[in-house]
Amino acid sequence: MGDFDKDGRPDIIAGNLGLNYSYTTSKDSTFGIYGADLTGNRTTDIVLTQTINGKEYPYDGLAPMGQAIYTIAVRYPTYGSFSQVGIDQLLTPSQKQNAIHYQADTFASLYLHNDGGGKFSASPLPNLAQIAPIRGIISEDVDGDGNLDLIVAGNLYDSEPNTPRADAGNGLWLRGNGRGRFTPVPPSESGLLTPKNVAGLASINTPTGMAILVANTGDSIQAFTIRKR
Repeated sequence: MGDFDKDGRPDIIAGNLGLNYSYTTSKDSTFGIYGADLTGNRTTDIVLTQTINGKEYPYDGLAPMGQAIYTIAVRYPTYGSFSQVGIDQLLTPSQKQNAIHYQADTFASLYLHNDGGGKFSASPLPNLAQIAPIRGIISEDVDGDGNLDLIVAGNLYDSEPNTPRADAGNGLWLRGNGRGRFTPVPPSESGLLTPKNVAGLASINTPTGMAILVANTGDSIQAFTIRKR
């Protein structure tokens, strides 16, 4: 959170999956998830969905779904029988009622401007901030110009079988202009390079100034010192 346009109201930066992943979504074709015990073994089964022409379909094919949820393979023994099945046929009414169900119409990381009165307007961060998931965000005046900037980083190595991991992110300094707009600063200029499986960011004060700590899953911590102009 931070007042990125200096209007006296706290705005929000929301990290997301980004727009460079095999999963896609839009307002007309939402991406969804159901979570419920579908086999009676007291574990949560996951069904990913995609809405096409107003109808919700399972995202995965018969082979991966039949392995994960055996009852689906029993009900639909051939690819042809499964090819046109929607969620209304795949799940019973009671299963749908008891399931956790979420849908997303964007995977973009966003700037949420505080319009006042509890309302926010959303706009995507620049394209360079969308090439990988954002899993850590720090708001700080990096260059000392009086405007809040952003330091973001991410990547996500954990993925389903046959789904490439999200590893295109190198970390990014987004220079704020004090009016809610951000300009990407490339690593060659900023000196920030975080290409690993970043799990989070933290800022600390040191005798030489502020430092950014980068937590990398299964790897060592990185540290960067902010030298304000």
